Amino acid sequence: MGRGTSVLDPVDLLVLSQQLTNQRHRASFDRCPAKGMLEYVSDAVANEVDIFAGKNFTSGETPCGVISGLSEPQGLAVSHHKLYVANTDFGGGSASVIRFPRGSIIPDKTYVDTSCGGEYPADVTVATDGTVIATDIVQFNCGGGALSTWSKSGTFIGNFQTYNGANPYFITVQENGRVLYDDNSNNINKGSCPLGVCGAFIATGATFAFPGGLRSASGPKTEDVVLDDQEAPGGGVLTTYESFPTPVASCLLDGTRAVSFDFNHSDRHAFFADAGSVVATEVKWTDSTNTCTFVASVRMSSQPIGVAIDVPGQN
Repeated sequence: MGRGTSVLDPVDLLVLSQQLTNQRHRASFDRCPAKGMLEYVSDAVANEVDIFAGKNFTSGETPCGVISGLSEPQGLAVSHHKLYVANTDFGGGSASVIRFPRGSIIPDKTYVDTSCGGEYPADVTVATDGTVIATDIVQFNCGGGALSTWSKSGTFIGNFQTYNGANPYFITVQENGRVLYDDNSNNINKGSCPLGVCGAFIATGATFAFPGGLRSASGPKTEDVVLDDQEAPGGGVLTTYESFPTPVASCLLDGTRAVSFDFNHSDRHAFFADAGSVVATEVKWTDSTNTCTFVASVRMSSQPIGVAIDVPGQN
């Protein structure tokens, strides 16, 4: 991976960069409804987050809002109806996690970690106690990657090295405080960060073809872990783990480069960013079958990476 900060495979990143033809640059606006479900999709080349309204995607749908002026936005998270953006900004001087209240195109908080001369966040998650945790895919003056943590108030807590010094990509935190992230050694690792102080992480033994989005889902006994394996056969796969290292089910996405995803727990629909096809796609998601039924896709500008869903009563 070298010192690149993209969560895409370097070969695919080169191919996609040669195919980009529709790099729109739009001013920020927000005409989205104050209530109801929203879907956020980051575009790392257009440097924006597009916002779509409604429970489902529809053919030809256009954004009800755009947050522009970002720099290589990648992973996204929603907590208490606020959007958290991993603004990677490799070499640009503004690498940070940025928070936007629902309905606002102006951030109300910025989370920065200046350790190692600068950290470049690829993804972000928020614990139940409000702790913000980001994966630093690259550190400017240090080898490997790290995790950065901040308190609910935005105070920087600490910078923590990753397991075996690998470069972390996507991250999720569960209700019991367990933190999981995937990395470029193609492993899922687990640990905990009580009050933002991370202990040692260990490998779960779960491996995959290439790291993609991670989310937690309600399981029969505890929270399942769902991984978006970018390079799995079938155009990307949502793989569900009830325990590690063996998955219990896989759901084929039939994409071109399915990078990351989020889902609506109430109706079992998943939304994923397909950088290869330059779309965000909705599927009916069931973790008991090997297919995800296509619902609809919406067109993006150039390189969709992150997805986060704001569901009333869920976040």
